[in-house]
Amino acid sequence: MDAPASTSAFALALSSWGAVVSTALAGIKAWEVWRDRFRIELDYSFTTSADRGNRISIHNLSAQPLILSHWELLYGDRKASKRSLEHVDSGDFDSPPRAIASHATLDLHFDEERHFAWGAEFLKGRFVYIRMHFAGRKPVLRLVYPTASE
Repeated sequence: MDAPASTSAFALALSSWGAVVSTALAGIKAWEVWRDRFRIELDYSFTTSADRGNRISIHNLSAQPLILSHWELLYGDRKASKRSLEHVDSGDFDSPPRAIASHATLDLHFDEERHFAWGAEFLKGRFVYIRMHFAGRKPVLRLVYPTASE
């Protein structure tokens, strides 16, 4: 026996409502994942004075805290191929990991014996990179100097 027309119209309306609600909830979840994704930004302040030193700031732009377990400062060519990267400095392997709270900044200071050269005469076409090892993630290699705006 066929269902009455009013029952089938009600079922169609109910299923349409369910499709709209589930699509809206999927959109909201996708937006939340996009908003809370892993994002960092770098800033620097370089000086020629070893007493004052250089500074590289790591800004955590995500809503989740990050744990920086190790970092390496490198010189390299534009493509940053593994062969071209030259070690400059790195975090001490026996030092504990450093937490970066959500929307917070961690400063790395390079003064006295950790001071490094960065001028155009010294770099001669090379670039300054930093490789950061965050807990639970693959290492991240980022260009520090010169940036695209320079």
